[in-house]
Amino acid sequence: MPITIDELKLEHINIETDLRELETAANSININYPSLVHVIRKMGDFWNKHEDKEEKLFSVLSKKGFPIPSKKIFFEHSKFKRHKQNIIDAINSGNESEVKKVLQSDGLFLVREMRSHMKEEDWIFYALPKHLTG
Repeated sequence: MPITIDELKLEHINIETDLRELETAANSININYPSLVHVIRKMGDFWNKHEDKEEKLFSVLSKKGFPIPSKKIFFEHSKFKRHKQNIIDAINSGNESEVKKVLQSDGLFLVREMRSHMKEEDWIFYALPKHLTG
């Protein structure tokens, strides 16, 4: 089944829910590890599949002549993976002060940058012809 823009938009809504959970964990005095681990697992599974779908779609659209900033989008995806891995490494360290520090740096960076990234992608989706959005 081909990837649709509407599908990707819905996935952005789901990712925003994950970002709110990550933001809550980063701003909490006490870390809710079960919730944090759940979000991190979703980041690993769901987000990676989402990024793969976007990269396939944007590559196809670029080849058809649509002005998609594919290199920027793909670079940001790889940057996000590094920050997700830093959070995973901190959790695996078992050091709570390290987890808190990494959530404050890498976690909040991910929240801020991914929101901006998704907003840019949503503008691309909005600007595309209607027959591509279904």
